This record gives sequence, structure tokens and C-alpha cells, in this order.
Amino acid sequence: MSTPTVESAANVLADPTAYADEPRLHAALGHLRSHAPVAWVDRPPYRPFWAITKHADIMEIERANNLWINEPRPLLATAALDDLTQAQQQAGMAPRTLVHMDDPLHRVVRAIGADWFRPKAMRDLKVRVDELAKIHVDKMRDAGNECDFVQEIAVNYPLYVIMSLLGLPESDFPRMLKLTQEVFGGDDDEYKRGTTPEEQVSVLLDFFAYFTDLTESRRRHPTEDLASAIANARIDGEPLSPVDAVGYYAIIATAGHDTTMRGAPIAAGESVYLAYVSGNRDEEVFDDPFRFDVGRDPNKHLAFGYGVHFCLGAALARMEVKSFFAELLPRLKSIEVTAPPELAATTFVGGLKHLPIRYELWN
Repeated sequence: MSTPTVESAANVLADPTAYADEPRLHAALGHLRSHAPVAWVDRPPYRPFWAITKHADIMEIERANNLWINEPRPLLATAALDDLTQAQQQAGMAPRTLVHMDDPLHRVVRAIGADWFRPKAMRDLKVRVDELAKIHVDKMRDAGNECDFVQEIAVNYPLYVIMSLLGLPESDFPRMLKLTQEVFGGDDDEYKRGTTPEEQVSVLLDFFAYFTDLTESRRRHPTEDLASAIANARIDGEPLSPVDAVGYYAIIATAGHDTTMRGAPIAAGESVYLAYVSGNRDEEVFDDPFRFDVGRDPNKHLAFGYGVHFCLGAALARMEVKSFFAELLPRLKSIEVTAPPELAATTFVGGLKHLPIRYELWN
């Protein structure tokens, strides 16, 4: 693989297919960390942005939430999709999530669901999480000795946990999974719904319709679940607007002045892209950063973000992983990958989409 230039390396960040090609992605990110940790990216159909690839710089920006704000461009999307989404939000027809908000509104809205993710709530939920972990390891047993771990286990187990927390009926879980994959995989040929911005925004409108009905139902008939807490929450005596209520469900179900960094002048209104996947491979922070080390300590990874936008459900995610492996490992005799893993092509929320494995369980 030839050595990239700064421009070609930066442009990789605006190419959804690069996120499904880890060697290509990490070669580009490594080059940027070494030669241009604050790099200008100008690659249509995306609007230009600054790419931030060093761990320390990402944390510095996350800390300064009074200077660096999320609105109006909280994620990397094409200019056409940016415009359409903003128009839909202004018309009250598309959800606005915690990721779209800044303080002081973000702080107040985040507090609505915070108690549901505190230690006491996690202890109360653990019985259900452990039960679901056993159900999904049993599914591995019942599948024989091979499965696509992502599609059959890894996407369904946390989905069942969070849907149980929201109090949604199990019959709706497949619909939520499909909508989530369409939202996050808008650039991926396997997941995306259509190719036009209008077709992609229709996914958000489906979210809006589903959760608007849920809000109305929980306001008429409150129950003891997170969905009711969101539907009946009040800010300054007023219930959440339909857009903000739906945005809260969506983020649960699926997270200026002129200034410089490293000498690069960044003007008010210009966008910065925080490359967490790069910060988590920063050689200045992690020894041998590409080695999988389950016992790495300290492990200053940024997978849950940092600062005021730190993942609201981080404690739940950690508990899910712990419960699943506590159930799986004592029953696991052997395991191996049977085909190359496949990752999603996306500039939004990426990760594995297929992981074929062969295994033996003791029972």
C-alpha cells in the first residue's frame, strides 16, 4: 500500500466505504496523526470540515462544550441530507436527539433519563440482563455449532435489553432493529433504504411516527418504564415537544469563537469531526494500540465519548458485556472465525455487520 498524502488521507474520512476497510482507514488515520492531526477535508458531496485525529485534541474539544457545540451539524452527512434533515426538524417532522443539543437544554433533557442508568437502576435491571444473556447463549447452542455472531446474537441481545427498558412490546423489536440499521447504515448497500436523501430521511419519519404514537399512548396510560418517564417529563412545566420526545426515544433505541488547535486557525461556524476511531489508536496514549488486550490498564478509550456528551448508557453497555461473557465463557469449549469479518460502510455509527464463527459449547 502506497504512502498517502495528507489530502488523500483526509479525504478517506469522507468516504463511507473506507470504514468497511480497516487497513485503508487506519493507514490514513495513522498518516494524519503523524503529519496533520488537524486536517482540512473538502470532499463533495460533504461540506468541508476539520478532522481531529489525536486523542488529546478530541478530549480537549469535548471538555470545552461552551466553545464547541453540536448544533447544527452533529454528524457527518452529505450536504443534501444535512439540508433536508434540518428542514424536516424545523418543520417539526424529524427527531432531535441529545446528540443534536447543547447546554443548557442538553443538560436539562439528559437529566430526564439519567436516573434509569444510575447504579441502583442497573442493579434492578441486572436480573433481566442476565436472563437475556442466557437466552442468547442458548440460541447459540440451539443453532448447532456455527452462526453469524453479529446478526444472530450481537445485535439482538442489546436490542432486547434496551427495548425491555423502554417497555416496548417484543413484537416491535424486529421493526426497531431494521429502522436502527437503516439509520446507521445509510451509506451501506446492505442496510440503506434507497439512494436519495428523501428516501433516507423517510427512515427518520418512520421513527417519528412510531414514537409519536408511543408518546401519546404513555401519556394516556402511564406505565413503569423509561418510555413513560420520557413521555411524561416536563421542562419548565411543559411536556417535551413531539420532536424532542421522539429524539429521546431514538437516541435510547439506537447517542463559537475563532480558536486554534495545534496552530490551525478554526473559524466560528466551521465544523470539526472528532475521529474517535483514530483517538483509540493514538500511539502517544496506547502501547501497541492495534493489539487486542482485554486486560489493558489503564485503558483511556473514547468509545463512550467524553465530557457532557459521555454516553448516557455506558454503565448499561458494560453490564451487558459482563453478563454475556459471564454466561458464555464457562460454557465455551472452543471458538474460531470461519470467514473474514464484514464492517458497515458508513460515516455515522459503524462496526461489524457480519462475523461468521464456529464453536463448541459444553452445554
